[in-house]
Amino acid sequence: MPPIIEVTSEVLEKLDQLKILYSNKAENSDLSGFIYVPSTKLHISRQKTHFGKNWRDSHENGMQTPLEFVEFLKHVKINNPDVYNEITQVGNPWRAERIDAYFEERKDGMYVLTGNRVRVEKLDKDTLMENKRISLDSWLENPTNQGLPRKDVKKGNLYFYHPTNDAVARVGAVDDVAYLGCDGGLDNGFSSLGVRAVVRRV
Repeated sequence: MPPIIEVTSEVLEKLDQLKILYSNKAENSDLSGFIYVPSTKLHISRQKTHFGKNWRDSHENGMQTPLEFVEFLKHVKINNPDVYNEITQVGNPWRAERIDAYFEERKDGMYVLTGNRVRVEKLDKDTLMENKRISLDSWLENPTNQGLPRKDVKKGNLYFYHPTNDAVARVGAVDDVAYLGCDGGLDNGFSSLGVRAVVRRV
């Protein structure tokens, strides 16, 4: 199933003119299991899916970019503390979820690719590029424009693993640690590692 995208009637008219096929589910879409984040205009699923699949195969229903994930965490911290605690609270069982960020080292520096590697940007020069225990609140309050921790992020209890070549991002928590990792393998798939579906407004 492809990502669900909400569009205007004008967009649908253009698709019809171009004879592009689409499935109109706007009237029947059930968003009761989703959380709406006003700052991003995204509906994010409460539940994760695609457990055990690799990063490439986990984009079927969309995936949040780092900046979108930051906004999601800030929203659920206030409005859905059960979801926030599920993501960030140290303790068993192990919980982890994917973030839409692939890192690639090129001749002129590190790049971050989002949209399942469609959108390409040079990594913000203020991005923290060392493994470090950081403050979750400091990261959420002042991320880079790509949603990652800054060099001047405060110290704390969240383990941060900096971007490395040919790696992808994820967050997780287990019995003794919570982490933001930007060094995961594309082919890694674990039973506790999933992804939240995303409904985007256009």
